[in-house]
Amino acid sequence: MKAEFRQPYSKNRKPLQELLPLDTPLTMYIDPTNICNFACKFCFNGDESSLKKMNKTMMGMELFEKIVNDLKKFPSKVKMLHLHGFGEPLLNKNLPKMIALLKQEDVVERIAITTNGTAFTDENMQAIIAAGLDQIHISIYGLSQEQYVDFTDTKANFSKLLENIKQLYSIKQNCHIHIKIVGDYFSKEEQELFLNIFGDYCDTIFIDNAANIWPDVDISDTVNENVELKHQYSEEVVANKVCPQLFYQMLIHSDGGISPCCADFAQEANIGNVNDAGLKDIWDSEYLNKMRIDHLNGRVQNYEACKKCKYPAVGSSTNINPYIGELLSKYDIGN
Repeated sequence: MKAEFRQPYSKNRKPLQELLPLDTPLTMYIDPTNICNFACKFCFNGDESSLKKMNKTMMGMELFEKIVNDLKKFPSKVKMLHLHGFGEPLLNKNLPKMIALLKQEDVVERIAITTNGTAFTDENMQAIIAAGLDQIHISIYGLSQEQYVDFTDTKANFSKLLENIKQLYSIKQNCHIHIKIVGDYFSKEEQELFLNIFGDYCDTIFIDNAANIWPDVDISDTVNENVELKHQYSEEVVANKVCPQLFYQMLIHSDGGISPCCADFAQEANIGNVNDAGLKDIWDSEYLNKMRIDHLNGRVQNYEACKKCKYPAVGSSTNINPYIGELLSKYDIGN
């Protein structure tokens, strides 16, 4: 297997607590569309009650250009910008243009997308690579046609998907390709098969755990009885964990609404709208700063979306709990 078995994080990440407070988000998500071509078992897109909370939209270039202009007003470049959120980014035909514009304006250091890969075509694969995409994460949801039908409630062509991934790997240039699967839905033998099938066509590869990362979406009944839901990437589940997302990232929904984290698919933790205000103004706003301080002080119950969210415990890769006192001091606030 050519690929390295690990998560695709930078090996040179600095501890978040040493960087705070930030004048520029380290990470941003811009969702080209919250429309998906899958209805997976573990996702809100496969849950009817969750779908009713969402306004399905496709981001246009006018709004995207406004966002890029707003990014210029931050003192530094965003370290990592994810051009995805709650849908399948390749469904937005403007995706290559979006990547190219970000590169042209030089407002971010790296650009990534996460995709299920089934919307790949020769044309869009060539286009996103030519535009300068730095990183692509491909989520695999089956190892056969039958498994894809069962898991995603679609008729995705597994053979074509594999063929396209091989083609992408052959033309990737400097784009880092990461491939992953949710291991709890597959046997140990199938997990080994996954590594054998895809391990030579990516730079990194990993087997995630099934986890309740989406507010109000419980996936317990989608896994076998002997499977214990854990952290998405590790065995560590930290109860009452302060949400670090508030301190280093923002997500812009496909309609322009802004959330303080990447788990708020229903925009229940809305902190503004890029159609009405500048990104830097929202990042520096009194409301968002108060939200951060409230979370450090354990006042999560003040926020309906946050008090029911398990993402900090089972999805986040950063733990700032040991530094609460230090961070309160940095944010110049008392208890």
